[in-house]
Amino acid sequence: MKYKPLLSSKEGINFKGLTLHEALETAKKENKPLFVFAHASWCPTCKQMEKEVLVKKELGDSFNEDLLNVAIDIDSPAGKQLQQSYPIRATPTLLFFNADGSLKKKVEGSASSDELLAVAASFKK
Repeated sequence: MKYKPLLSSKEGINFKGLTLHEALETAKKENKPLFVFAHASWCPTCKQMEKEVLVKKELGDSFNEDLLNVAIDIDSPAGKQLQQSYPIRATPTLLFFNADGSLKKKVEGSASSDELLAVAASFKK
C-alpha cells in the first residue's frame, strides 16, 4: 500500500497541496510567509516528523494562522519542479519563504516543534 502522509490533523499544521509556483503566488496575494514541507513517501524521518511534530497544537495555532503551509512530495512532478529551484539533499527539507517569495530559511532534516516555532516567530519581527 502506498504511504499517505498525514498532512492535515485536527490540531497540527494543515497543509495545502499546491505546487511551489502556486504557493508562492498565493502567499504573495495573501501577504503571508510560506512554509514548504518537502517530504518523500520512503522517508522514515519525514513520517516521524509528521506523527510527532507537525501534529502539535502549538504549531497548528501558529502556522495555520500566520503562514501558508504546503507539503510537496519530492518524487512528484511538483517535487521535481521544486528541486530544480531549490536542490534537496536530505528529507525532509523545510523551506521558509517571505511573503515576497524570497527564501528566508532552509532546514535540511528533521526539526523540533521549538525550532519551527522560532522560525515562525521570526516572521513577526
